Amino acid sequence: MRRIALLAVAATFIALGAAAQNTDIESLSGLQFNFGNPGARSLGMGGAFLGLADDASAAEANPAGLTILRKPEVSIEVRNYLEQQLLTTSGTFPDIEQTAFTHYSDRVVPAFGSFVYPIKKFTFGVYFHEVLRNGGSGEVIAQRNELTGRVEKDVPNFFLPRGGTPTSKANCDQIKKDTKDPFSCVEFRVIPFLSALDVNQRTYGFAAAYQVTPKLSVGANVRYQTFRESSFTFRVTPTFDFSSISVQATADIDSSGDVKLKDETDVTFGVGFKWSPMDKISIGGVYKKGPEFVAPTFVAAPSTGFDFVKLADTTFHIPDIAGLGISVRPIPVLTVNLDAVHVTYSNLVDDFVASNEDIRALDNPYEAKDVTELHFGTEYFFASKIPFALRAGYWRDPAHAITFKGPLNTASRVAEAILFPGSESQNHWSVGAGFAWPKFQIDFAYDSSDHYKVASISAVTRF
Repeated sequence: MRRIALLAVAATFIALGAAAQNTDIESLSGLQFNFGNPGARSLGMGGAFLGLADDASAAEANPAGLTILRKPEVSIEVRNYLEQQLLTTSGTFPDIEQTAFTHYSDRVVPAFGSFVYPIKKFTFGVYFHEVLRNGGSGEVIAQRNELTGRVEKDVPNFFLPRGGTPTSKANCDQIKKDTKDPFSCVEFRVIPFLSALDVNQRTYGFAAAYQVTPKLSVGANVRYQTFRESSFTFRVTPTFDFSSISVQATADIDSSGDVKLKDETDVTFGVGFKWSPMDKISIGGVYKKGPEFVAPTFVAAPSTGFDFVKLADTTFHIPDIAGLGISVRPIPVLTVNLDAVHVTYSNLVDDFVASNEDIRALDNPYEAKDVTELHFGTEYFFASKIPFALRAGYWRDPAHAITFKGPLNTASRVAEAILFPGSESQNHWSVGAGFAWPKFQIDFAYDSSDHYKVASISAVTRF
């Protein structure tokens, strides 16, 4: 009986339906975005930079700030990431347990580069920014003793009465006893799977700023965005026979039936302003339109003869961003910044259609909450022979992962709630330092939270 119940759950994952937006492949459930402003200087101040925006990284952060630059300037930044994705790996619903799978902990990659050139009241800039880089895998399988093969920690399970909602094992046993029907309450387990992801998004931008008055500047950028993604879930039956592979990728199927990756592109824009009502205060704001990329969904399953079939031209919509920041200099050597940044993560589930018919029958059963990030940072300059700055910051990343919120009255819906349980808010702390010469500047920073850490080095040279 238990095996039949397991196969019933497995069957819900074999046939995929057309998705109008992002798909429900498990490796996408906790995807980490890098919406922070570029540059080690900004990172050391908790990403709070919209009101200050006084170096070449403003080309992406807030283009209006470029007018403060009166000499040509070149900047470059490299970053090292350690990020963790949480997947539900064991436990009995609702008391599920999650495991953190680390992605790309040993890569140092170019994250930003720009060239800025001022002409009278205008300042122009060209730049490169790596917005998103995430790659890794996680598995939900039974953990066995290496010597005996005995299962020590099984995949997530739940107990579901007929026509009811999940209950405890004790209640399930009582229901079967009272009804004298062994099928009146059944134990289910999520089928074992391996889910992996490799995604990269880059921006190639042109920025322009104009000084309207000595206290007000406006700016805009045009952003050519490239995107390459491949994410998949490989599923097996409870007896570890091949079941299905679900894939979302920026790809096409060639004449031989192979899935060939390619880059998708989009052109978006950003606008900003910077206003200094008095010498010690500046206020800045930005809006950045998120790009949309076609990333089709493919499936290989018994129904397709295990050949990959394209099911739908699903769309990956990167969230839109709007932010407002203030920078205050209470004394000449101290700067205090505060930003509020609104991120529309709900873009990720616009017109979302699930992987199986039972869930598709529900009205909008997935949720990704729009959030407002608060960033706070300070910078203190020491007036030494070589000017030296220390920085510190804090920002809060509210929970925003995709969550299944539909009614839990069928096996497939409970399984989806287990695999898409949402996330927890993250508190980030950052520190940084920098040296500034007349024509050269170098900065260092480190940002840390429970599941996301990044180190940065950036350099600026002026002509």
